[in-house]
Amino acid sequence: MFDSKIKVFDVVNEKFVPLPVSSDSSLTVTDTTLESDDIYVERLSMPSCEYPEVIAQEHLLTIQLSEPHILEVVENGQLRRIHKIPGSISLAPEGVRFKGSWDKDVEILILTLKPIVISKCALELNDANHTELMHCNGMLDPQIQYIGLALEAEFLAGSPGGRFYNQSLANALAVQLLKKYSTKEPKIQQYRGGLSTHQLKRAIEYINDNLSKDVSLNDLAAVVGMSMYYFVQMFKQSTGCTPYQYILQCRVERAKHLLRTTNLPIVEIALQVGCSNQSHFAKLFKKLTQTTPKKYREK
Repeated sequence: MFDSKIKVFDVVNEKFVPLPVSSDSSLTVTDTTLESDDIYVERLSMPSCEYPEVIAQEHLLTIQLSEPHILEVVENGQLRRIHKIPGSISLAPEGVRFKGSWDKDVEILILTLKPIVISKCALELNDANHTELMHCNGMLDPQIQYIGLALEAEFLAGSPGGRFYNQSLANALAVQLLKKYSTKEPKIQQYRGGLSTHQLKRAIEYINDNLSKDVSLNDLAAVVGMSMYYFVQMFKQSTGCTPYQYILQCRVERAKHLLRTTNLPIVEIALQVGCSNQSHFAKLFKKLTQTTPKKYREK
C-alpha cells in the first residue's frame, strides 16, 4: 500500500496523518521546489470513507479526475452535500478545519502550496493585505485544472522546462487563487503599452546572455525591476508572446545557427542552448521547426 506524502493534523487523535489511499491504487507522486517557495503535486486514488476532522497544514487544492460522486463535508458545523464532477475544484486553506466523506473511490490531483507562495504573489501585486483564501468546494475552474495537470506533466517528465516554466505555472496558479478565491478581491493594477524600449532591450539581452543556464522567471523580472506577474503581462504586450515562449524560440534559433556553422555534437548543442538533455532538445526543435536537428544539419 502506498502512503501519501501529504499530511493533515487529526484533531481527535492529536497527530499528523497521511491522506487515505486505496490499497490497489497506482500512486503517482511528483514534487518540485521552486526556489524557497514549495509546491507539491500528487495524483492518487482515495477509497470511499469517512474522514475525521483535520486541519490543513498548507493550502490544499484538489482537482476531481474520476466520475461524479457525492461529497459530504462539515463546514462551520453545517453538513453540506456536494455533487462533485470531473474538473471540479476544492480548496482548503492553511489552518482550516474540515471533515468529510465520499460514497465511492475517487481519483484526484492534489496540490499543496505553502502560504508564502500566496503571500509573495500578493506582495508583487501591491496588495499584501489580501492573502486570506476561502474554504470552498465544487467550483469549476478550467484555468486551475489546466495549471494543475500541466504541473503534474512537467514534473513527471523531469521538469524539462526548468525553473522558468515551473515558476510561471506556480505564479499563474497563485494569481488565479487570489483573484477568484481570496476573502477580499485584490486590487490588481492594469498596465498598457508593454515594456519600455530600455526594459525590453535589457530583458532580451539577459535571455541571450543566459541561454545555456536554467533561467528563472524571478531573475528575469528582477532585471527590469518588476514583479513576475506584471513582467509576464507587459512582455507579452511588447512581443506578442510570453517570456517562456520567447526563450524557447531563442534556444531554437541559437541551435539552428550552431547546427549550420559548427560540427559540435548535437548533445553539446543541446546543453549550450539550455536544454537538460538531447531528448528534450530534439522534441523542442521538432516542435518549432517540424524537423529534427540531424535533418536540419544535413540540409
